[in-house]
Amino acid sequence: MASGKDPSQPLEPEEPFHSLISDISSLASKSKKESQSAIEETNRLFAILESMAEGVLVADTEQKVLLLNSSLAQAFEFNKKEAVGRFYWELFRDTEINEMFTTALKEKSAIKKEHALLFSKSVFEIQISPVFTADDYLGVVAVFRDITLLKEFETLRTEFVANVSHELKTPLTSILGFVETLKEGAIEDPEHRLKFLQIIETQSKKLHSLIEDLLFLSRVESAKEPLRLEEVDIESLFEKIMEIFQPIVKEKKMGVQFARFDKPVLVTADFIFLERAVSNLVDNAVKYNREKGQVWMRAFQDRDGVKIEVKDEGIGIAPADLTRIFERFYRVDKSRSRELGGTGLGLSITKHLIERHGGRIEVESALNQGTTFTLILPK
Repeated sequence: MASGKDPSQPLEPEEPFHSLISDISSLASKSKKESQSAIEETNRLFAILESMAEGVLVADTEQKVLLLNSSLAQAFEFNKKEAVGRFYWELFRDTEINEMFTTALKEKSAIKKEHALLFSKSVFEIQISPVFTADDYLGVVAVFRDITLLKEFETLRTEFVANVSHELKTPLTSILGFVETLKEGAIEDPEHRLKFLQIIETQSKKLHSLIEDLLFLSRVESAKEPLRLEEVDIESLFEKIMEIFQPIVKEKKMGVQFARFDKPVLVTADFIFLERAVSNLVDNAVKYNREKGQVWMRAFQDRDGVKIEVKDEGIGIAPADLTRIFERFYRVDKSRSRELGGTGLGLSITKHLIERHGGRIEVESALNQGTTFTLILPK
């Protein structure tokens, strides 16, 4: 159910809203007997009800539906016209929802729950409240607020906290362990002392890299890191990236290359951001390539804008992983990623950097046949 409201805001069916529903319920049951002015008032209230993002249903004391709005009909795939006049338990094929209505009608008291629909990913916050006039008990009004996105955000936040904790704990445990070993006497052994200190240094650098990536990603996502746009020559960008990776490429006996351009390929972008985005892709291509494998960079213009490709001959990515590789800390090969020093944030950072430019990133891959990442920047 589409909603223009902030899903994090609490449901507010208190005095003004409750009064509105009470008016609607009363008029819905009496409109045929009232004057023209009452009918006009009913139509006005129905129009307000229809404009609401939340789903609303009013049932009388006989358990029959007096009215419901389009938001609810759309969310539960009801035929709105056919639903009015039917029993609510004929509409909702959900035992828990029907029990909420029954309890609220019988006890004449409000009830509120979060409920995940059967055979669906949708989650609703449902509040059912009794409606009274000065002299009568009219029935109940139910408000359904779609909190599916809110729940997904909560799940992502929980996973993120768990992942960060794990990623921080791994190097810290190693550092603390070797410090304790040194304190217990290994510091007197020159050979082991140097080895342990090197391990501590390596793990400290991993920790520092992880924290730097987290802080940078946070700044990019919140747009606190401003774009400094300029005309970027892609060939010059590629040359700088090749210089950066030359030592590791030489050590691994690999090749990183790009075809020289017949004419300059230019794009308006933040040079530092774009360099980091492409460097992250080249870094992955080098890490997960086969022995003595090749990495190619190329760029060209088409009607979509400027496209930058980074291709390798590496291990590839399974189809099941392709949809998740841009998630924070998601690793296709966890043990190899940590061994190679990856933080698990590189692709996520690249994706956000390109999106900050109004562009997008695409990926094609096959197991043991290599991977091609394409950055698409608008003209």
